[in-house]
Amino acid sequence: MKKNYLMLAVLALSTIGLTAQIDPFTDGMETYTPGSPVNENWWTSWDGSDGAAGTASADQARNGAQSYYVDDTGVTDPVLDLGSKIFGEWYLNFYMYVPSDKEAYWNIQGEVPIGAGQWVVGNIFFNQDLASPGEGSIDNSALGAVTFTFPHDEWFLVSMGWDINAGIAAATWNMSVDGNEVIPAGTAFTDSAGTTATSLGGINFFSISTNNTLYIDDMEYSDEPISTSGVSDLEAKGLSVFPNPVANVLNVQAREAISSVAIYNVLGQQVYAANVNALSSTIDMSAMASGAYFVKVNIAGQEGTVKVIK
Repeated sequence: MKKNYLMLAVLALSTIGLTAQIDPFTDGMETYTPGSPVNENWWTSWDGSDGAAGTASADQARNGAQSYYVDDTGVTDPVLDLGSKIFGEWYLNFYMYVPSDKEAYWNIQGEVPIGAGQWVVGNIFFNQDLASPGEGSIDNSALGAVTFTFPHDEWFLVSMGWDINAGIAAATWNMSVDGNEVIPAGTAFTDSAGTTATSLGGINFFSISTNNTLYIDDMEYSDEPISTSGVSDLEAKGLSVFPNPVANVLNVQAREAISSVAIYNVLGQQVYAANVNALSSTIDMSAMASGAYFVKVNIAGQEGTVKVIK
């Protein structure tokens, strides 16, 4: 009997370890080698191989020089590992770009690494089969099938949140696309039949056809709500962060007093923080390594984040 209790304890600890394997992160896609498969950090693939991974691309970029590319081979099958979460609150934002006359696809998996697969809310399409330009759909959410709109030939924001505080069996979620609500907060994180996922596993960005073309950039995964409007609102306050790219000194200016500035690397680690309480701030970045950084600016309690390249 004691042996059985010990085995259960070991299994419980193993499960806890699995759910904590992916911590909050940001990814501007700037640290990867252009044209090479990205199969590291929080990126993997359905079978774990480089051959199924997406690639870093210099063809499109919302910020910086490159983005994450899911091609039209029908073989590429990348997975964004969200850590197989079974408790807590989790938020994911990223930007997408789908050219005209192209389609894109992804789904939410209930477990990573992926075995047989768990399509928690079914399939998520963008211009499915090229039959509905500017229209997307989720085919099997707790609300049934839902549709939404999105723009071609420009970057648009996808924002999702999951409340798993009551456990995965009672989890709820929400989703917006291009600033428009698609799944309201409090919607069960299940399919239309009420099937519960094993966990919040990850996002599978599968190359669904020879017409598939999808670029992803400026991704953030957090255990706290992520602002989706701060930068544009702060731009109205005259926020300016320059030069970008920066070699040594970064300037942050605004028409209203800047409360504070913080800088994070692509791993989400804070590398600089300062209280400002002035209209401008200069930051010496000469000792920082080359790469992408996220500059979080607070003006009178309102925050926004700007990506800069060094």
